Amino acid sequence: MEFKDIKSLLIKNKTKVLTALLAFLIVAGGTFAWFLFNSQPVVAQTQAQVAELPRFTADELSAYDGSNPDNPIYIGYQGKVYDVTAGKDYYQLGGSYHYLAGKDSTKDLNLFGGDIIKREYPVFGLLK
Repeated sequence: MEFKDIKSLLIKNKTKVLTALLAFLIVAGGTFAWFLFNSQPVVAQTQAQVAELPRFTADELSAYDGSNPDNPIYIGYQGKVYDVTAGKDYYQLGGSYHYLAGKDSTKDLNLFGGDIIKREYPVFGLLK
């Protein structure tokens, strides 16, 4: 089969080719979106494990605000305390998100970023 034959075949079946291409893009896009939005948290914990976690008051949590390099960095969000020490460049003193560290940041994180905290960092404790 020559190039001319393939070209004329594509022109004759243009609707079928475009429909097949569109169907492929829809399926591929849907599959990508499913994987993107159904990823699991880094650390999945059972209810029993969560119930045994340490509990923090606002005063206790404030000691873990990233200003002391010897302490881990914690963020309170939706009743849980997340250990964000792995992202210390963002949460330590002088970091872009230092204002979130060492306190209950639920209001701020409900606007933007809460899903990232829940997905990327382990739950370390609970807020009292």
